Amino acid sequence: MVFPAYEDRIIQRGLAKILNAIYEQDFLDCSFGFRPNRSCHDALKVLNVYIEKRYTNYIVDVDIKGFFDHVDHQWMMRFLNHRINDPSLLRLIARFLKAGYMEKGTWYASEKGTPQGGLISPILANIYLHYVLIYGL
Repeated sequence: MVFPAYEDRIIQRGLAKILNAIYEQDFLDCSFGFRPNRSCHDALKVLNVYIEKRYTNYIVDVDIKGFFDHVDHQWMMRFLNHRINDPSLLRLIARFLKAGYMEKGTWYASEKGTPQGGLISPILANIYLHYVLIYGL
């Protein structure tokens, strides 16, 4: 897990707010992870309604192991380009994605994945998974 510097955390918090304002309205109602005013308990309530009151053919429970470590940066930037026209904002997000990390005194470049522990990672994950869900990439 990466612990960004204080200044980076401030910038990431601002970016997360901007991205939430842009994308929250687009996210599917069946998406609950890392979303404002939604919890795993809310997801369970909806699931319970589907199981008890509606005809249900199947239920899919997915835990994507290592997801944050394997987000493709090129696809992530394509998804962001779909809604964001500000090159400065896109460049800043790309810098966070490529920032790298330090482990046991050695710096490693980030060729894929989102900054774990970063405040921007949850919204980036939701954006990425949103496009995967709607376009079936």
